[in-house]
Amino acid sequence: MSQLGRQVKYGIGKETTAGTEAAASFWVNQLGFALAPKVTYADNDSAWGVVEKTNDSTITQQWAEGSLNAKLTADASGLILLAAFGSVSSQANADGSGSVYDHTCTINQDITGQTLTFIRKDAISTLAYTLGRIGQWKLDMKLNDYIQFTADVMAKAGTPTTATPAYSEETEFVAKHASVKTASSVANLSSATAQSAVESFTLTVNPNLTTDLEAGSEDPYSFSSQGYDFSFEMECRYNDDTFKDAYTNGTKLAFELDILNSDVTIGTSAHPELKFTAPRLVVTDWAPTEDTGKPMTQKITGTIHYSPSDAYALKAVLTNLTASY
Repeated sequence: MSQLGRQVKYGIGKETTAGTEAAASFWVNQLGFALAPKVTYADNDSAWGVVEKTNDSTITQQWAEGSLNAKLTADASGLILLAAFGSVSSQANADGSGSVYDHTCTINQDITGQTLTFIRKDAISTLAYTLGRIGQWKLDMKLNDYIQFTADVMAKAGTPTTATPAYSEETEFVAKHASVKTASSVANLSSATAQSAVESFTLTVNPNLTTDLEAGSEDPYSFSSQGYDFSFEMECRYNDDTFKDAYTNGTKLAFELDILNSDVTIGTSAHPELKFTAPRLVVTDWAPTEDTGKPMTQKITGTIHYSPSDAYALKAVLTNLTASY
């Protein structure tokens, strides 16, 4: 049966035991999700008294890789965020309604992280990809578009399963819902003024995954982090020298990226929100754009470092109607 790529359905579930299939708790309204098998062969090159170099091949390794691109949403994106960071702590929001929750995502110091099951359903088959992990996770904001993320995915090879897709309409976010702040410390972020005229930003979380294999099996037993890297890129109007001075002087900045949809109210008075905080951002590149026919902008690239005094590098707090992940 012929079908469009947009007709393929993807579900995501949190695994209680790594590698054990979990039912999908969310079905993703993806913009693109390519999850495909990867197989490694060993060629048999024993000589048979002829000039032909090989006589057979044997599978030695197999797994799955892909990339998910989707709009940032208030609820389903939390499960992806948990897998990207590795740990989450959930509690009732101060809203007081009892229906709104804050989920604080932090980096899991266990290199095996949180695993997911990815369910892929099309007109031909339904497959479960267990032991799934999120590799590089990238959040992108551009003017006149929805805020989106791209996540690299790794998992064990797919196996047949059964699943009934069920989609939910969720709150989404656009550029008008986003703001960026910097300050000398995290404590000063609350009183800081938001950066004016931001035109784009990209936040990247990369655990640098590697495929773990062992004798006795062709399947991976884990996908381990080789250490996390965090980076940030932004373009905005060149209205002051904050970022230029930070670049030339080596000044460390506390950084906040807040994405809050005030058009939607949840509970009594809360709003769907995703807030990132980094206590130690170093501007590693800064450059102005000097097109004579356009207003000047500045492009900023930063590296987010672990702060021993704050005991974290980057954390995210997601506020929504989901009780837990």
